[in-house]
Amino acid sequence: MSSEVGKIAKKLMETNKAKKTPLQKALDKMSWVLLGVAIASMLIVFGANKFKIKNEVLLYAIGLAIATIPEGLIAVVTLTMSLGVHTLAKKQALVRKLVALESLGSITNICSDKTGTLTQSKMVLVRAWLPGEGFFRVAGLGFEPAGEVTKKQRLEPPTDARINFAQDSANDEKNSRVASDDGSEETVVVNASNMSASLRRIAQGAALCNMSEIRADDETGYWYGIGDPTEIALQVFASKLEMGKPTLTNDDNQWKLVCEYPFDSSIKRMSVVAHNAITGEKVLFLKGATERVVPCCTGRQDGEQVSSMSTDDLQEHLDPQIQEMARDGLRVLSIAYRYLTPDEESLDMNKTDREEVEVNMTFLGLVGIYDPPRPESLPSVMECYRAGIQVTMLTGDHPETAAAIARQVGILQDEDDEDIDGKSGEHQAISLGPLVMTAREFDRLSDEEIDALPELPHV
Repeated sequence: MSSEVGKIAKKLMETNKAKKTPLQKALDKMSWVLLGVAIASMLIVFGANKFKIKNEVLLYAIGLAIATIPEGLIAVVTLTMSLGVHTLAKKQALVRKLVALESLGSITNICSDKTGTLTQSKMVLVRAWLPGEGFFRVAGLGFEPAGEVTKKQRLEPPTDARINFAQDSANDEKNSRVASDDGSEETVVVNASNMSASLRRIAQGAALCNMSEIRADDETGYWYGIGDPTEIALQVFASKLEMGKPTLTNDDNQWKLVCEYPFDSSIKRMSVVAHNAITGEKVLFLKGATERVVPCCTGRQDGEQVSSMSTDDLQEHLDPQIQEMARDGLRVLSIAYRYLTPDEESLDMNKTDREEVEVNMTFLGLVGIYDPPRPESLPSVMECYRAGIQVTMLTGDHPETAAAIARQVGILQDEDDEDIDGKSGEHQAISLGPLVMTAREFDRLSDEEIDALPELPHV
């Protein structure tokens, strides 16, 4: 029991010991007080009769002492708590023990996880950003790979005043282009014919560096996902570009996974080595949290070219894009790749340490994944506030993403925006004021500094 696991087991065993609730302690205290009152009452009766204790005096004293003790108190308390349990049952809440009702009634703070609790955990990729190309919008919700990937680009001014509007309209429809009202830019629907090499590569990374699957039910036709919700969203995105894993691994494309370095929560990234039997190339695809992917990169993909960049310069270039996506409540992931060297191609990658492999990567782009809040989250949070209960959201997301979701579910109110200054610290260590704080920032505070805070963080 002296080991760390033994200490945890000992702690768990200690928590099993029944502890009296505040109500039980109050009833115990009251019983001692009533016992004292009963004894005092008997002494008063005896004293009034000059301690000449006769049968009548003794019966009177005992009757007075018994009358002091409320015999029906326990029944009344039990009945009251039973009615409370009945009320909770009507609200679809399960209560195993009556004492839990008292604990529930004395709650002042609720700490809730975000993903799957305040949100639906039905993630969908809605935006992507590539260096040199800008933002792409991804339409469609759910697991069905249906929805257009679009990009806005500026229109070139016409060089010939004699324009055939009928022909232009036909060409626009043919190329899936819709002009904006001011005529300065247009929305282009991306397809296989106009897809850039960078977008094609990031779609390959989203599909191959991925252990999830999406399938359609044979009877209902309803699409469903198998695997991690984040990976399902990436797989759906790739499938919308007709580059899902089933497409890439078929006989026409012949991609095959050679090795996988699985996701590790301590480093927040995963990678795979994929081999294309047609071209013979072996590619390492890497995806994960931006702050863990960028240190592995030595450059970024700019169209057909690769620009060398230091880690700090790349992170500084990405920070504005990350914050813009995070402010919309999107979870931001990064994708990178590189070709294996001839020496690496002859190695057994399954026996090679990932720290030796996940280096010299080329940064491809960012993807933004949206996890919609549950419809009942906002009313529930508002009801907690009306009851005087403070709700705190705990999440591993980017602070801007967390703040955006917190606003949507009511944890951060409009007046709280004045307390969020949006100052930026070191890469992704963003301070949004006292109401939104990263775990690292909170850990640095001493007990005195925490006590001096005007209000504890809400996120």
